Amino acid sequence: MTDYDTQLGLWLYMRPDVTQSIPARHNELVLSLAQVTEPFGWRGLDVPDAPERRQGSYSASFVMQYPDRGVRCSGSYMIRDPKHLDDVASDDDRLAIEFDLKSKKYDFRGLLTKHFPDLIVATRAYRAAAYYGLHTVEFDELHQQDRQKLKKKPGIDVNGRNNIFTLQPAQFWDAELCQRALGYGRDEVIRRLTGKVPLVQPLMDGVYVVFNDNPDLTFEEFCAYNDRLKPVLGLQ
Repeated sequence: MTDYDTQLGLWLYMRPDVTQSIPARHNELVLSLAQVTEPFGWRGLDVPDAPERRQGSYSASFVMQYPDRGVRCSGSYMIRDPKHLDDVASDDDRLAIEFDLKSKKYDFRGLLTKHFPDLIVATRAYRAAAYYGLHTVEFDELHQQDRQKLKKKPGIDVNGRNNIFTLQPAQFWDAELCQRALGYGRDEVIRRLTGKVPLVQPLMDGVYVVFNDNPDLTFEEFCAYNDRLKPVLGLQ
């Protein structure tokens, strides 16, 4: 049974390329992730074929099995039809890897500092986040009024393609997301956060940040670093 309080989720989000079919994108992803080492690379693993969209569905999903059955991996690709795609995160391609931190099988800090960035590069994600337990859900509930105000503003995609509301323990933002959500580029992100977080570094054309690398992160600590660092970045 999953204990969501101690679950770590490594989520990667990709903007769909309407010129690339789902099978082509899946094959590309398989080849790229085969170059990533353990624990969550796909080298030597039995990878499922490209999924097919069911009639009437706007996405195609798959489930990936790792040797460690305590690890859950799933992915989805959106329809390759611009008439059915909007500039919002709900229309992203996605890959999610989740497991229980209580197992102590994986080095939490090592995953955040080295392995997660490797996955981001392999998938060419524009946005990625490491979600810890139910902290994000509780944080959203705590700040529900602020989120609702943002949602009422035309064109704002909360925690999506043009907005950063919640700072997860580790995150990646590409150059476009930095400009749209922050109004400045990765170099300024690095300047503002250097010395204030465990890790901030350039990655591809964007920036990768570890805001907190405590494997026993409490909700109070999660809120504290959000309250401290969101103003540093100029975020509401």
